[in-house]
Amino acid sequence: MTSTANVKPIGTYGPVGASTTIYAEKWVCPDCKYTNFSSLTACKRCKKAAPARPEASSASSALTEQNALTHNWREVLDPKSQQIYYYNTESMETSWDRPAVMGPSPYNSGWFGRGSAGANTSSYEKANEEYLSRPARKQKDKIEAKNTHLEGNQDYNIWYGKHRGENWNEAHMGLDLAPNRCVVATDAGRTKADSRDAGQKYFCIQFCRGKCARGADCSWFHRIPTVADDGMASQMHDCFGRERHKAHKDDMSGAGSFESPSRTLYVGRLRPDKYSSEGALHEALKKQFGEFGEVEHINIIKAKNIAFVRFRFRSGAEFAKEAMGNQTLGQDEVLNVKWAYDDPNPVAQEAMRRADADAALAALKARGMKIRREGEGDGEDPYTKCEAEGGSGEDEGAEPEAKRPKIASERDDDDAAT
Repeated sequence: MTSTANVKPIGTYGPVGASTTIYAEKWVCPDCKYTNFSSLTACKRCKKAAPARPEASSASSALTEQNALTHNWREVLDPKSQQIYYYNTESMETSWDRPAVMGPSPYNSGWFGRGSAGANTSSYEKANEEYLSRPARKQKDKIEAKNTHLEGNQDYNIWYGKHRGENWNEAHMGLDLAPNRCVVATDAGRTKADSRDAGQKYFCIQFCRGKCARGADCSWFHRIPTVADDGMASQMHDCFGRERHKAHKDDMSGAGSFESPSRTLYVGRLRPDKYSSEGALHEALKKQFGEFGEVEHINIIKAKNIAFVRFRFRSGAEFAKEAMGNQTLGQDEVLNVKWAYDDPNPVAQEAMRRADADAALAALKARGMKIRREGEGDGEDPYTKCEAEGGSGEDEGAEPEAKRPKIASERDDDDAAT
């Protein structure tokens, strides 16, 4: 995962189906130690002229342009789970993990998550398999009376097109530290929802908040969402079964929006002054939020004490939002976690356009459509000059049909069949 502590995104680069982000290095003022963007010729704080910097370090990326053109990895859309995975056109290898040679995922990955370069997505699958080998632990001895409430209010605002809110006093949304916390490594386990005939597909929100008293007798999942769970997720409900609405709430809390889905969380009330460096804060966010799903990108805005944490899968973001609300990273902060607005940064908008175009082409190819690209090699933008032709064959030069990697649930089905 690329840390934004010492770099700034300046553009999106790469062939169709292999977009990556190019970063420019920031520079630190030798006098006041303020970190400045690479485009500044003088320190923003003390106004001292920028020191001489090697030309090679003025613009850098984890991936060189030459590698971007020569590696053979491309994005493929799995029609079953509706998720992006990766296929090597030369070795015919497939992987859910984004290969490190592809470089950082697009700065804004649009509708479909790409994952962090070099991340191990399968580690979450393996962890869940271990959790399901044991019964879920009771996080509390008894169910508190104040927690027995409906999950929604019956008052519906026809002007805003959404319910007024929830039926209880959301103490966890205040300034107090949450009294409970979900520790997946010790709390997760098998429940009634994991039996094959249960027909359950939602997760226990009380388990997520660290206060489920039912344990193995709970009728909801006590584990973290995986790629298979995200593929089965309804667009009208979040991973806890709560209804999503057309628009986000005014305060960006709640179950989210089905019209403007988000995988990015706004994290406020940070204490950057408590950390030795911005990189240390980045690692703390990655560790704490990464417990609940694969984190794709973290952007820290130190001057405002906030950060934006983007997950690869929507269900992971939904789970982490509830799990980390009013929690701490270990430095006396009380986090304010809610949904994030779309990034208005032009670099992010261009990255989102490229990422969605790549996904659209991958979706067409998954349906057996021939893709004919006009303009490549003559200065035209291949993302605006693509045409789809009906048919089941591939055009000359296209990669062979990829064999997608199996997810854990499919491996279990194959074992049962044999």
